[in-house]
Amino acid sequence: MKDLNPLYLLNKHLIPELVLMVRLLAMYLIASNESPFLGNQGGGRFLPVIRFLEDIGTDSEYNLVVRLIFYAGVLILLFSSFIRLGSLLAGLSFVIGTISCQTCISVAHLFVASLFVCTALSNRVTGSGLIRYQLIVLYLGADLNKVIDRDWWNGASMETLLVVKHQIPAYLSLAGFFPPMFLSQVIGIGVIVLQFGIAVTLFRKNWLISAMVMAIMLHLPMVLLMRMTFGPFVVALVLAYSSLLTWPQKLRYQAGIHSSFLVNVLKMLDFNDQVVISKPETSNESFKTWFRTLLDFLTHPAILLSLTVLSAGLIRYGLTIVLVAAVLFIFYIKVWKNRSRIQQSGAAPLLFQ
Repeated sequence: MKDLNPLYLLNKHLIPELVLMVRLLAMYLIASNESPFLGNQGGGRFLPVIRFLEDIGTDSEYNLVVRLIFYAGVLILLFSSFIRLGSLLAGLSFVIGTISCQTCISVAHLFVASLFVCTALSNRVTGSGLIRYQLIVLYLGADLNKVIDRDWWNGASMETLLVVKHQIPAYLSLAGFFPPMFLSQVIGIGVIVLQFGIAVTLFRKNWLISAMVMAIMLHLPMVLLMRMTFGPFVVALVLAYSSLLTWPQKLRYQAGIHSSFLVNVLKMLDFNDQVVISKPETSNESFKTWFRTLLDFLTHPAILLSLTVLSAGLIRYGLTIVLVAAVLFIFYIKVWKNRSRIQQSGAAPLLFQ
């Protein structure tokens, strides 16, 4: 019966980090109302490789089938032990939906699809390795496109994006202190260097924190300047990086430091034997103990699922700055402050421990 519980992560075929990633990703997609593209966007289905699908049923029936495949995949990966099958269905729905829409071009949706498909192809031996290689391919591919495009070297691409298309006031004010196109050129070259650096550092597990820092430097300014997360891309990216860290299988209650009430609630929702209460509980309820409990027990699946739904709400109502601040705080407290121990051990870091 545990396999029917979305909070249960100890799947016999996949490591818990991947189970957690795809379930959080699925919950975010549902909460944010993100779904695969549909074939009737742009005037009908367009399937150049598998044209026989263009003649089966109407466009509305085709769209319904794509949606049903996606929702079926989400239900299977959330409420059964067949997580790889559910991930495959959800991933294929995003791939087919994007391909069949002639006017749709979305790196975000294809990246989401790749995370689902990589999970479907993984096992306990490969761990989260396929996700790491997918990130390497993502950055190398994006970097190669920029290297061979002179507009990224002379600043024209960034100028078009930030000045012509979006007319971002903060950027316009800052660019005014420099010669024309200078800041756009610096940023364009900086993006090329950062993307290459991220791809290189991802090849070694003990360089993961360096890759994460560069990823923050690359993506954070765009999120703040443009006040958007590029569809599901940024959230999917955060979850992908998190899957490369080790999920702590034990969270220990400390009397006087943690809220006994909140820990008991988390214990009731603990289906992975993660919460450990080794000492007698003492009632100590205050804002400080509640905050410390939420911080120390952050990797409890119930908390992560709740935060995922909350993130979807913050993004929907334009509160991306609040979300960015929270992510940076968590990264600093739980990852950056442990960087010395992580780098010395040469092993993948422990997630939020």
